[in-house]
Amino acid sequence: MAGEQILVVEDQRAVASALQMRLRGLGYAVMAIAKDGLEAIEKATELHPDLILMDIKLGDGMDGIEAARQIRSHLDIPVIYVSAYADQQLLKRARQTYPAGFINKPFTTKDLLTTIDLALFQRDKKALGVTAHTPENESEEENKEAVVTADVEARVNFVSKSAVRLLGRRNKRIVGHPLTEVLSDIYGFDHTHAAAIVDRVLTLGSEERLVRNEKAPGTGEIDLLTPLRDVQGQSFGAVLKFASPLGSTSGGSQIKAFEKAIDALPIGIAVVTEDMSVLHMNAYAREILKHNRGLDCTNNRLSALDRQFDVKLRQLVFAAAAKAREGIEDGSDAMFIKGPAIRNQVEIIATPVAAGKHFKEESCVILYLFDASLDRQVSHDVLTCLYGLTQMEAKIVQLLVSGSKLDDTAKNLEISVNTARTHLKHVFHKTGINRQAELVHRIETGPAGLIINFNNGH
Repeated sequence: MAGEQILVVEDQRAVASALQMRLRGLGYAVMAIAKDGLEAIEKATELHPDLILMDIKLGDGMDGIEAARQIRSHLDIPVIYVSAYADQQLLKRARQTYPAGFINKPFTTKDLLTTIDLALFQRDKKALGVTAHTPENESEEENKEAVVTADVEARVNFVSKSAVRLLGRRNKRIVGHPLTEVLSDIYGFDHTHAAAIVDRVLTLGSEERLVRNEKAPGTGEIDLLTPLRDVQGQSFGAVLKFASPLGSTSGGSQIKAFEKAIDALPIGIAVVTEDMSVLHMNAYAREILKHNRGLDCTNNRLSALDRQFDVKLRQLVFAAAAKAREGIEDGSDAMFIKGPAIRNQVEIIATPVAAGKHFKEESCVILYLFDASLDRQVSHDVLTCLYGLTQMEAKIVQLLVSGSKLDDTAKNLEISVNTARTHLKHVFHKTGINRQAELVHRIETGPAGLIINFNNGH
């Protein structure tokens, strides 16, 4: 972003000259130097600089904060405050002018570069989808992204209004605080874990998915922490983009309806990305993980407990994701994972899903998890309310579906075999089925196999 025009406002000539030289050394053009607030307003109005470096203390008369307020009232120019004084009252006044940054004296060249670069980056409305905080555009920002940005030293220097609303009480005036503290507060990470995440983003340039409001594996909103880079590709900070709460838009409502639907299915379903991050996991899949059947979901990443199985699982997902990127959605592969117990085994089918069809952001993989050792109770409410079965008929069907023979079912219910046969004939009549095997199959694969509860009379 070198070559941008900067207005320097500084009442000490020696300091202003030194700052001018440092800016030129960084590739910026100093178009003018103003020695007081009135001159700063005049030059800003006349020259329309790309950025203003504003010293707060400007001797007698108007200070830098008042000058910035007047400039911002009619010009959309980012202002960075430079000052050796930072008492609470001064900071409160400075925040009310919505500055693009704050540099404490004495400062390093790196401080200067990163703060200016980030201010100019934020000026680009298309880059982050947020505008400068001014009274005129506060209503416009209602629909902008919820973001928090940090400089190259991993200190928070900007919080959008949408992020403030999203964080609520957790937004403890975090501007100026370490990004690691913010991550620990929002996501519950310990310091070591948070520091490792920040280091990967700032040093290695990786993108990190962070799960907020996670009540169970595969739940919660997935936020994204990514590096900020200038036109030369150099990292000068990071941006944390918060996912919109489900149901906030029509698309969110569709996602919520989709998740509710698959939560009712009696098989495990997990929607994952190529790096094994879980986008959604239904209730039955969480039940499988709850019983520790060879799978684990830590920090929202699915894995197998056995190392060899984990490698195979990753290969399975990688192959499905590759097909998804090519737009192939009919090539499913399968594997099984043995759990700690002898009979514990999960069968997994991976199905590719191309981006832009069901999931807008990226290609992903749907994993179907089958665990025969996990008991599934046929819905008694569906049998009685939907099929119109009596209580005794519903009990007989439940036992037959669980694998019990008719003789054993009669014995279990303390009725004669003939009475059980009579009840079964009534079931055949009510369901339109005349064979026991067909009945069991219909019940297992139909509504009674889902986790559905009916209200009485509905």
